[in-house]
Amino acid sequence: MTRLLRWMLGWLAGSAWLLAEVAPPQQVLPPDTLAVGTLPDVPAARSAWQASNPGRLWADPAMGDFRARFEGTFRQKWLAGIERESGLDLGELLALPRGQATFAVLPPPPPPPGAEAPGIPWLLLLDAREGSDALARLLDKARAHLATKAPSVATNLQIDGHRFTRLTLDLQASVPPGAQVPAEKLEDEDLHWEGCFGQVGSAFVAGPSWSAVSNVIPRLAATNAAAGMAGKASFARLWSSTLKDRPAWFHVDVAAVYQRIAPGLEGVFGVLSLLGADPAKVVPATGLVSIGAVAGAVTATGAGMTADLVVECPAAKRAGLTQVMQILPKEAGLPEGIPDGVASFQRWRIAGAGGWKALESSLERVSPNLGKLARITVESAGQVFDPNFNLQRDLVGNLGDDFITFSLPPTGTNLLQLSRSGRVQMVGSPNPARLTSGWKALEALVHMQAGALEFSERTGPGGRKVMVATVAAKGGAQNAFQMVQAPPHVVIASDGPSMDAYLAAASGRRAPPPPGNTTVQAVP
Repeated sequence: MTRLLRWMLGWLAGSAWLLAEVAPPQQVLPPDTLAVGTLPDVPAARSAWQASNPGRLWADPAMGDFRARFEGTFRQKWLAGIERESGLDLGELLALPRGQATFAVLPPPPPPPGAEAPGIPWLLLLDAREGSDALARLLDKARAHLATKAPSVATNLQIDGHRFTRLTLDLQASVPPGAQVPAEKLEDEDLHWEGCFGQVGSAFVAGPSWSAVSNVIPRLAATNAAAGMAGKASFARLWSSTLKDRPAWFHVDVAAVYQRIAPGLEGVFGVLSLLGADPAKVVPATGLVSIGAVAGAVTATGAGMTADLVVECPAAKRAGLTQVMQILPKEAGLPEGIPDGVASFQRWRIAGAGGWKALESSLERVSPNLGKLARITVESAGQVFDPNFNLQRDLVGNLGDDFITFSLPPTGTNLLQLSRSGRVQMVGSPNPARLTSGWKALEALVHMQAGALEFSERTGPGGRKVMVATVAAKGGAQNAFQMVQAPPHVVIASDGPSMDAYLAAASGRRAPPPPGNTTVQAVP
């Protein structure tokens, strides 16, 4: 009896890693991971999705036919060939996770001398937890199917007790005789699929090659105590401020990605040399090189979904677009006058005038001609309505630091009606009357291809004078936008009902929070 008890205790101690929960991605993935997106708890994320408005819409019986056609087409076009040739039931596989579901992009290894650069390694990690045995049976079934292939397309690897299968599939040759081939045939390289899959504890691990998955196996098996992403200072800051305890999050090491793609960017922007621009200066001039990392997280609330986006960009390095989007430490909540029940709401506190100047400066760094071209284009559009229009005086100098956008719920039930939700923009300005004329220049650029804008005036709710812009069309004049001065803002609505909804609500009454919200942080 004592010997049996000792044997059982020894077996449990040796098999404890099989029963343990898979470590989170910040511990499993290496510090140089380029990008990662994860659902730390798949059942919780699934429940949140099912309770959300988009999830309820997707599951509605009225969507049944559309849902079946969409899922069937997606499966047939993208998954059927892999399932048929590999023997993996992807639907059953994706139903197994009871823990995390993580997808990561890893840095490619340096190519051998004279060889082509390898593809980008990726990694898929699904934690089945108590479904570990079901996962093992699923993989054994796939391996049995692959063993029947002649010639052989798979190789089994046994590394430290972990069984992995490396396979190469020719999906073009796998099309069954008589099967209908889509008119838009995939390119040959898209029909050649390589992969490697296996199981470590309760985790399904897959990647394009053995090298892509081998680095994480020691951490998954708890045989490597080296620090993962969590040991990287930049990630640790974003983890503690934004990502921790969130049901869904992502992280992109922008600096590392840029270092890898920078050598090929000159060819991408080579056409700008026709304007006297230096292609090598394009990306640095935008300021994107000053971004260290971007991270985001989503949280489900009783009122909807809240998303947080954090851009790590040191203040001393900001230039170009990163300077344009610099968030000011000012009130960014819901202001008075927003109608009840809005469908979406965003508010940005950025320096409009300073941002415009930073954008001009970026263009001039690339090429003085680009800066001049941008200025001439906007001023020419404004001079259609005012021969004395001046970009700095009438537009740039009157941009404030408050930019609000909200949309109203659509009316009706058909797709056309549902796609026509009203949209309202509120642009802060120290001089709304002057900005009104300057804003016409920007709108003229937007509607230039549709025809010349014509302006009239009507009286809206509360006796407010509303400027109505129409554009010539085949069926007659059509609404382009409507505008009203509401110090300290200029309000631009997509249509009359949206403008009237704003004017009716602009009585000092504070509306309840919208069902969803997006906040953006700038990390100093």
